[in-house]
Amino acid sequence: MDRKKHKTLRNFRDLFSNIFRIIKILWELMPFNTVAILTLTVVIGAIPVFAAKAMGSLIDAIVAAVKSGSTHLVWPALIFFAVLTVVPSIIRIIRSYIDRILFLRMQDHLEIMALRKRGSFDIAQHEDGKFQDFLQRAFNNGIFPIINLIDGSLQNLETSVSILAGSLAAVTIDWRIFVFVVLTSIPQFAIEIKYGGRLWGIWAENSGRQRRVYDLRRFFENRFAIIDGKIYQVGVKFLSNIKKILDAFTGEQLKAEHWKTIGEIGASALAAFGLFAGTAFIIKSAIAGTVAIGTVVFAFQTLNMVSGWTSSMLSYTARLLERNHYVTDIFAVFDTAPSLPRVKNSVHLNLTSAPTITFENVSFKYHGQEKWALKNISFELKPGEKLGLVGDNGSGKSTLAIRMLLRIHDPTEGRILVNGTDLKNLDTDEWLSYLGVLPQDYVTYNFTVAESIAVGRIDEPVQMPVVEKSAEQSTADSFIKNLEKGYDHQIGVEFGENAIEPSKGERQKLAIAKALYRKPHILVLDEPTASIDSSSAALIFKEIENMPNDRSAILISHNFATIKRATKIFVMKDGEIIEKGTHDELIAKNGVYTKAYNEQKNEYN
Repeated sequence: MDRKKHKTLRNFRDLFSNIFRIIKILWELMPFNTVAILTLTVVIGAIPVFAAKAMGSLIDAIVAAVKSGSTHLVWPALIFFAVLTVVPSIIRIIRSYIDRILFLRMQDHLEIMALRKRGSFDIAQHEDGKFQDFLQRAFNNGIFPIINLIDGSLQNLETSVSILAGSLAAVTIDWRIFVFVVLTSIPQFAIEIKYGGRLWGIWAENSGRQRRVYDLRRFFENRFAIIDGKIYQVGVKFLSNIKKILDAFTGEQLKAEHWKTIGEIGASALAAFGLFAGTAFIIKSAIAGTVAIGTVVFAFQTLNMVSGWTSSMLSYTARLLERNHYVTDIFAVFDTAPSLPRVKNSVHLNLTSAPTITFENVSFKYHGQEKWALKNISFELKPGEKLGLVGDNGSGKSTLAIRMLLRIHDPTEGRILVNGTDLKNLDTDEWLSYLGVLPQDYVTYNFTVAESIAVGRIDEPVQMPVVEKSAEQSTADSFIKNLEKGYDHQIGVEFGENAIEPSKGERQKLAIAKALYRKPHILVLDEPTASIDSSSAALIFKEIENMPNDRSAILISHNFATIKRATKIFVMKDGEIIEKGTHDELIAKNGVYTKAYNEQKNEYN
């Protein structure tokens, strides 16, 4: 029980902290509008009580006029009542307009904040299942929980002001009635808190299952996944899996909603009893003649409003506490730093040519794995050298060339030096700017052909001569020149009437062109010609072989006809370099490389 109380208190603390943080964001975004909407909210909250008082005064003025036969006291009271009746509607319209402006600006601002934060995380974090559950739970409803929280907070501010004004008025009549009405409204608040937290818990505990549903949904939403799904006839099975997960998830929510509804009915009945008892007491006072008719009307309205406002405020607060769980998760994501440590004073290399890269006794083990992905790797890649990596799948080639060199992970043991400086101490963004990388799971873009290639240096204006040169080097120009609009042709059939859908091989050529357009000091290609015809592959590797001496390259390939052109070749197995040398030197050793080369050579004979 103490633990539950602790969680509730912590959620209250987080609620006020999050509201303050949101208001700070609003203030930085639109200070005038923020002040305006807070001020108008306070005014709207106070007016109903004054309007109720004005009505009571009007009734008393009418009673007095009837007795005296003079109406001169009625008109001021009537005008005051009319003004307090009309003004709130006008203020609400103005507030609604300002609120809409804030909502739209805030929505765009938060969306960019969320995307920027997602993009700032290290690749290793995105590959972590627990971290993905964390992101899934936080952004399951996008950034709308924050919007909902600020809307609910404004509503609560208005209601709180109304209660304060109503309370001050009610205690002047009889403070005991006011306290009794308020106390009978509290159980509804307790019900909302209890089951609101339980519903959030259901969402939090099922983040992994939700991700599984979203993953299965892509077979019914993504064009390529739909095609694959139809070919392998997975639709019925996947639908069954989705339904099973959703049924279990929904069942847990409905059970919580069932008991919440029962509790709310009882709490509402108690609140109604409190209002009935308070009203009965006032009627008794009116019959006894101890209060005026206008005061009775004012008391009726005030008690009724205070009761309703109290129930609403407590209900709003409970819902805010429920929504706050999601907002706390979102802000937790915003406050999460990349997993790889960054040094305060990072080193800037200011390279103008390829550096010397040194691996010193590098070993690496993936998190949670017992097996070493790399074991005691030591070598030096000098400027202008072309390093070829061969070996079976899982031998450690991509881990060495992609994950270590790009600093997706840090070595578990040993270190990587760039011109004598530890890779950990380099400015990460600057280091990546020197690299042109084509991983196995490459990405192409549904822009125009030229834009898709120029993404390689997206922070610069498109340089068409470089675009064309890169396309020529990757042999992508062989299909681009046949397009109706050439480099201005749209890629992606869903983005234009005459748009094209390149083949996988054509997309790979565009991806290579993108890496070449970058004019990298170090080019890293992982199976760069897996989807490309042999003649085009030969031309691409010839271009790489003829790269200037101030640029280095690392090539991963199972194609020995192309890899043999590398300056030096490493044969990898189980995370170790078991053979190294030039093609001729490795053939002369008559070892693993020679056997694999001859097997592939015989396949083509």
